[in-house]
Amino acid sequence: MTTLVELVAKKSRRPFIVCDVSPPRGGSTQLLRSITNVTPDMFFVAANPGGTVRASSLSVAQWLESNTKIPALFTMTTRDMNKTAMQTTLLGAHVMGLRNLVVAKGDEFPVSGRWTDVSVKGFTPTAFIRSVKEMNKRTDFTGQALSEPTDFCIGSTLDISRDWGSEISLTGNKVRSGSDFLIAQPNFEPVLAGKFLEEYQNDQGADLTVPVMWGVQIMSKDSISFTHVPDQVTKELALGNSGYEIALEMIHKYLEIGIKDFYLVPPIFRGGRRDYESAQAVIEDL
Repeated sequence: MTTLVELVAKKSRRPFIVCDVSPPRGGSTQLLRSITNVTPDMFFVAANPGGTVRASSLSVAQWLESNTKIPALFTMTTRDMNKTAMQTTLLGAHVMGLRNLVVAKGDEFPVSGRWTDVSVKGFTPTAFIRSVKEMNKRTDFTGQALSEPTDFCIGSTLDISRDWGSEISLTGNKVRSGSDFLIAQPNFEPVLAGKFLEEYQNDQGADLTVPVMWGVQIMSKDSISFTHVPDQVTKELALGNSGYEIALEMIHKYLEIGIKDFYLVPPIFRGGRRDYESAQAVIEDL
């Protein structure tokens, strides 16, 4: 299966779109049918969004690749497994034909409420990235040889809403550990992406050269966001402007500053419902 890095290189003159997908809260493939009408360059399947029990990211990614012929990124969170389980799961994903992995830490579980769970944290994200690079060289985390090397393209996350000093340092560590690309959390001010890249170069002494998929969230009047939404966007939605049009405007602002790789997040509603039709409308207009 083609990797994200290879696909980005091939599509150098046009916007590259990775579309966010939520795994279903059930085991029926009928719950995935609405996603098959979306035609991004790649899908990105989250892992247990909202901390809820859902179909595994890798199983949904494999189903999407098989049924749409569009490559998919699957997510693994270091919060959830010990080292043996993490690398065992990776080998299973490799057997299923998956090659595009996103490594994330995973949000902490709540300490109170209707339910509780326990984090495992066998790896830190950067340590897990390094371990996958070793698997690509045919070595597991114990130092023993695998029967054959894996061939994963490894991505990690970026959030420019956090303190830039710590985020730049962490991003540099992820890249040096072997992250082949980055998925940036949505932000509603495209100009900040350019400023972040400048600050990264000043701090690290080198450009951020791995591909970055910059997050663009499509909002709706009743949708929710896990990042700050500027008052101007909220006002436009209240006046009846469509989130699809606002998202397109943001993408064009990114294009004006030379950024053309995007992580498109369809509207998210309470209860986990998604509006994939809005994502397809944006894709078709690009």
